[in-house]
Amino acid sequence: MAKFTLNPPNPTPIEPEIDPTALEAFAAGAKERRIADEELPPWESFDPSDKPRYNVAIRLNDYQLAMMRYLAEARDTSQHKLLQRHLIPILKQLALEEFESNRVKPS
Repeated sequence: MAKFTLNPPNPTPIEPEIDPTALEAFAAGAKERRIADEELPPWESFDPSDKPRYNVAIRLNDYQLAMMRYLAEARDTSQHKLLQRHLIPILKQLALEEFESNRVKPS
């Protein structure tokens, strides 16, 4: 004889009542990221002068690649340095704008 028994499964699972309006409000809020006024940007915990350690692939078409090659050659610099010089300031600006637009304004 078995030393244990299995309880039979609950024949009717209990489903929680869902308020459609509350669900819609929750889903709409999930698309937004709100940041507390005192919260720092996530990149502030890193040193901006640290040596780069990561690579990011970027897909370019022939038109875009030809422009980048032309600029690198015309300015006598590498494609990497060209992107670093121009892309990083744009990333900083966009990240700060996005962070500020998601900050919760004090009421």
